[in-house]
Amino acid sequence: MENVFYEGKVMWSQIDANMHLRHSAYADFAAQARLEILEKLGFDANLLEKLKIGPILFREELIYMREVRPNDTVKVTCEMTHCRKDGSRWSFSQGLYRGDDVQAAQINVQGAWVDMEKRKLIGLPPELAIKFLDIPKTKDFVLEDVPEKKVEPTKDKNTMTNLEQSFEDAKKRVLELTEKPSNDVMLELYALNKQATIGDINIEKPAMFDFVAAAKFNAWSSKKGLSQEDAQQKYIDYVDGLLKK
Repeated sequence: MENVFYEGKVMWSQIDANMHLRHSAYADFAAQARLEILEKLGFDANLLEKLKIGPILFREELIYMREVRPNDTVKVTCEMTHCRKDGSRWSFSQGLYRGDDVQAAQINVQGAWVDMEKRKLIGLPPELAIKFLDIPKTKDFVLEDVPEKKVEPTKDKNTMTNLEQSFEDAKKRVLELTEKPSNDVMLELYALNKQATIGDINIEKPAMFDFVAAAKFNAWSSKKGLSQEDAQQKYIDYVDGLLKK
């Protein structure tokens, strides 16, 4: 068995009422294996605290295969299945095995690094990103380039087309609304503005429980395929309709 990063005995406190290893214990063993990898690479608690960064999970999938009983031992493997070159986003495949080397569970996780002070997702410093990629990898491992961020262009007023000028004017006219727009109205304005200035959505789907970000993501996604010129016109028409109410 290769790439075992944690081995330990099942404790009584980890057993449920059916005399099986409880659900959360599987996740705990997998998390400990990942921490052991980081420790071996030099990503200890002191370093992470100094850099003000930490790992977070977006998704955790547990697939149960065999039961684990009291006093058994477990071994946990860990391999990287996907990572960005800057280490900012990553995925792991982990196997949990009983003392008889029978696989009892499969754990798949997706996560990222977060700036603990700014509470924003970040990439690792270059030297640490290189170390992070030393983690054992699956045969189908995917190394992803870091997506380039699109910057919304700024244009001189004298070089704008009539449509672009009308669009910019419409964004200012939103402030003339006498009543606070509803959430649905705000989402429509947000989505049309993003589509008009950037184009098709270019960000990843947010975490499951980030409801505000998810609503914005879905609203912008609904405009996919709409040209920037058409989005500008729809924004103008939408604002006109709001002001006539």
